[in-house]
Amino acid sequence: MTENKNLNLYPIDYPFETLIQRTNTNPPKLVLDPEFQRKYKWDKDGFERASKFIESCLMRIPLPACYFAENDKGNHLVIDGVQRITTIKRFFNDEFKLEGLSVFKELEGKLFSELGDYKNELENTTIRCIILRKENPKELIQEIFARLNQGAVQLTSQEIRHAIYPGTLDNLLIELSNIPFIIDFGNGVSGKKEKDGRETNEMILRYFAMQSDLSNYEDKLSKYLDKYILLNQNIAEEQINILREDFLRTLNKCMMTFDDNPFVDTTKTKERQSLVYYDLLMWSFRNLSEEFVIAKKIEISEKFKELCQDENFTKTLSGGLQQKSSILRRRKLWIEKLESING
Repeated sequence: MTENKNLNLYPIDYPFETLIQRTNTNPPKLVLDPEFQRKYKWDKDGFERASKFIESCLMRIPLPACYFAENDKGNHLVIDGVQRITTIKRFFNDEFKLEGLSVFKELEGKLFSELGDYKNELENTTIRCIILRKENPKELIQEIFARLNQGAVQLTSQEIRHAIYPGTLDNLLIELSNIPFIIDFGNGVSGKKEKDGRETNEMILRYFAMQSDLSNYEDKLSKYLDKYILLNQNIAEEQINILREDFLRTLNKCMMTFDDNPFVDTTKTKERQSLVYYDLLMWSFRNLSEEFVIAKKIEISEKFKELCQDENFTKTLSGGLQQKSSILRRRKLWIEKLESING
């Protein structure tokens, strides 16, 4: 965490009409990230919850504040209040009719365009918005984002990174996540696990971040990934090309060695890909030549089976899985196996 722990912010009361206008500009002055809108939950089993919110506004019940983060261009990213603002926007666009009202029963079944004088009342309803200025360190913004993200519709760490650290590196993560193998990772032979929350983006980020000796790793993988994307948010296109080629080349070597099914403990009855094996093998294969991998394919595969059955290795897979000591121990045991192969 940054040394400056005090937030630089200011409050402003926005009428609903102004809020929606700010989301509709090009580019939007108020950013409702598509990632967050995709997780909109107030339309589940109808729009009664959304309608209750609109009714509360008409009753002039004080509303909880929304929180926005100012970006380098002066636009605002909604970090808390997405459900409320999305509801207002959808209702103003006539996307749902009011239902389940208990006070304004005469408005039951009506669209926004059918509300008559109540339209003006809603448009002029204000909500307190707290603006976190762009001068705040991004680590601090991310911490606030995570603390506010405690409701029923929680975002993953990678979804938060995607929102706070857009740039050339994030674009590369998205690009490489579209590789079919990455999309299907963890599904197993017949698995149908549905990916959500930018898991595949984080998988790519792990590869880049874990290529170091972990000297700055402090036993929290999520914080380590945060630091990496912060430092490399907008690296030059030349470096992006190097990273892309590096990842593709390393993944290809793993695929060749393990017959297109890497990162699996084949000694187990249920074979399933694991991020622990992914981190380890991708880290080690990066520095193996393609000639060595092709020539020693069978030996490498057998040594990996030996590793998976090694008691010292399996001990690192339970409790403190991502602790620095466990990661380094796995690396040491695996490198010893590789070095035992005659080159």
